[in-house]
Amino acid sequence: MMGKGNTRKSGAWISAVLTLLLLLSACGSQTASGGEGEPVKIGAILSFSGNFAPLSESIKEGMELYFELHGNQIGNRPVTIKYEDDEANPQVALRKYRQLVDSEKVDLLVGPISSSVVYALRDVIEKDKIVLIDANAAANDISWDKKSDYIYRVSISNWQDGTPGAAYIAQHVGKRAYVLAPDYPAGHETIQAFKEAFTKAGGQVIKEAWPKLGTNDYATYLTEILETKPDLVFSFLSGTDAIRFVQQYEQFGLNGRIPLTGTQEFLDPLVTDPAGKAAEGIIGATMYTASLDNPTNKAFVEEFTKKYKETPNYFNVQGYDAAQVIAKAIETAGSTKSEELIKVLKTITFSSPRGELAMDPNTHNLALDMYVAKNVWKDGKIEQEIMGIAAKGLKIPETPPAASK
Repeated sequence: MMGKGNTRKSGAWISAVLTLLLLLSACGSQTASGGEGEPVKIGAILSFSGNFAPLSESIKEGMELYFELHGNQIGNRPVTIKYEDDEANPQVALRKYRQLVDSEKVDLLVGPISSSVVYALRDVIEKDKIVLIDANAAANDISWDKKSDYIYRVSISNWQDGTPGAAYIAQHVGKRAYVLAPDYPAGHETIQAFKEAFTKAGGQVIKEAWPKLGTNDYATYLTEILETKPDLVFSFLSGTDAIRFVQQYEQFGLNGRIPLTGTQEFLDPLVTDPAGKAAEGIIGATMYTASLDNPTNKAFVEEFTKKYKETPNYFNVQGYDAAQVIAKAIETAGSTKSEELIKVLKTITFSSPRGELAMDPNTHNLALDMYVAKNVWKDGKIEQEIMGIAAKGLKIPETPPAASK
């Protein structure tokens, strides 16, 4: 028969065991919900096939460089990235989204490239309450009527891409413009922004052209430019579309005859390196060149060049900044839970190769310095010569410009 002393000791021992089991259970629950040591799972929806493939690969390079330089960890948690190809197709993107969110159980998302895709994803993101760090898609309405507490852009809006170079072009290049952009949301939004600013500066758009995405032959449009005889051409194109257009512009004898101006895509190594001397002389406004003189950019260019053996483009920077915004938000919030992250993301600040940047809480979009630049041929390749500041701390308006008039 067990004595009272032994009974008390036995009861105390059982109580201690139960307490230990409860603590272990609690720790297990914390790890399962994303605690210490549990991987941070990032889902990347990008366009790895088609016209936008070079942009996606560049964003991937920038993201991976940032995480590699930080031990592939956020705090003490390893980082895993699951990439999916949306093929720049909204329906494909929705399927890939469901796979990442429902099957892979990612903590948050990064991407996409296409404005059409981000518009398609917006409502499911809002419904599921999962954070998206927009690494490229420039759709204006994501900062306006379709703004979401769960979407934060670290790239540029179409309004910011089309607006800043317009006044310089009207004052220094010509007043009568032929404009050309692909027939999808980003094209129309960028050209609309350019037209508004160009007209305000005394310019006139005399002709608009809207080729399909992935156009191989621009002969019809180049012939029309020759017949229209504008003072200049202003274009928004990206990826392989921009490369083909620049090369064919030279082949038609237009380079040096009718000035070609455009958005920052035409001032980026992703286009100018393969286009070569055909890209010489193009003028526009850009948020980034590798020559920007700030400590973050100098370190970034050095590390990027060391890893990839080439000059970084601004899509590389967007990927790099997307990664560092994710890391800083999680570290500051101490969590990967969406409701905790959005408290941080609304006013997040960070040191970018582009300079010191801050999120505008009213639009979930960055305020950006924009530079007037020109493509020049130097030492056997195209470089960007900065000619001045086009805009300082340029923000997308809080409401569509037409609504504010």
